[in-house]
Amino acid sequence: MSLSILIPAYNYDCTQLVRALYEQAINLTIDFEIIVADDASTNAATERQNAEIGKMPHCQYIRLKENHGRAAIRNFLAEKAKYDNLMFMDCDGKVVYLHFLSAYMKAIEDHDVVCGGMMHPLDMVLKNNNLRYQYEVRSEKMLKADKLNADPKARFISFCFVIKKKVFDDVKFDESFTDYGYEDVLFGMQIKQKGYKIFFIDNPLQNEDIESNPVFVEKTEEALRTLKKHEALFGDNVRLLRTVHRLKKTGTSGIVNVFGKMLRGSIRKNLCGKSPSVGLFNWYKLFYYLSL
Repeated sequence: MSLSILIPAYNYDCTQLVRALYEQAINLTIDFEIIVADDASTNAATERQNAEIGKMPHCQYIRLKENHGRAAIRNFLAEKAKYDNLMFMDCDGKVVYLHFLSAYMKAIEDHDVVCGGMMHPLDMVLKNNNLRYQYEVRSEKMLKADKLNADPKARFISFCFVIKKKVFDDVKFDESFTDYGYEDVLFGMQIKQKGYKIFFIDNPLQNEDIESNPVFVEKTEEALRTLKKHEALFGDNVRLLRTVHRLKKTGTSGIVNVFGKMLRGSIRKNLCGKSPSVGLFNWYKLFYYLSL
């Protein structure tokens, strides 16, 4: 078997991630390559660190002069890949399982797309005060492979996945998504619409870059603006949109929006503060979306 490992990078040192993947790939005795594409990073220090990847056997480092964005950079990497199986992962991941690559290679033999999921470090400093950490760790409990494989509406996550190159070439990421958010959700939808199957396994990559509360809230707001811009593409395939459509159908969206205008500021202050309430986060997303 063969594997192209494709990593878009932006202002993040992914040399340790590449070394871990390289060691596992060598031990598998497969044909492989690792390609890191730096999407016009503005941090010169991380760019210099990542440039060392290009000196490793089987590895390429490509520095782009202009920022492509999360969708286009993945399509660019796929065009550069030479093997039949493509592994995409975010640059801020960490390999924590000794058989991480072998589990993916075994699963992709019989499937079109394989997702392994995401996990978070258990020893993170101040984790009890971090909104993203609390929110996503709570979500992890709902993302076990057996539940996801039984759910036809299970959400595709692009943090780390393997896909047959012929399948990717038939779908690709929608490059009209130039801002942050939801390009992966649409990609997963289109995979299913084309008749391909997404198979989930319990083989997560660890997320090492947990943003501060204000940054996470700002990124969430940007993602919601992206969703609003492309709303017609998603139908009822996003939980938030299903809620919004129900409110509009029952004629209650206006009332909820009025309450949202009154509460949104105080909720945002809580979410960005030192003791954020995860229970308020979904309410904030609804209120923010209705305000757009």
